[in-house]
Amino acid sequence: QLPEDVQEPEKQEKTVELKYKTNKISTEECQRLTEKLEALMHRDKPYTNPDLKIADLATMLGRSAHTLSYLFNQHLNRNYYDYINDYRIEEFKRLINEDEYSKYTLGALAELCGFSSRASFFRYFKKVTGITPNEYIRSIGKNNDE
Repeated sequence: QLPEDVQEPEKQEKTVELKYKTNKISTEECQRLTEKLEALMHRDKPYTNPDLKIADLATMLGRSAHTLSYLFNQHLNRNYYDYINDYRIEEFKRLINEDEYSKYTLGALAELCGFSSRASFFRYFKKVTGITPNEYIRSIGKNNDE
């Protein structure tokens, strides 16, 4: 028997099907929930809270964490952390373009965007963009002395 994360794709799909067997959500419902989620993300910026959990987000949307997990994994095809961290990276890119934040260190900016550590910010930023935050700052012509 192979460990669960090395199983054949068919077996993995069965596991996923079983996991969400009792929680099938229609495509229309997923669309509505995605729109609600994105509106919430833009309006309230919950991702700036470094301790944000999927359960907190579910509560804000009036849904269960299980439903939200289904939405991320089955409808949006990504996990919760990648979804949240993408918003955090976009927030960083937005802040770095505003003069009032030009004196902030990268660590302070990462914190403002909701990353719990400088290391996780650097790791995720590089994973998503392929460059470091400093290289990004140079590429947009901003100076940050760190």
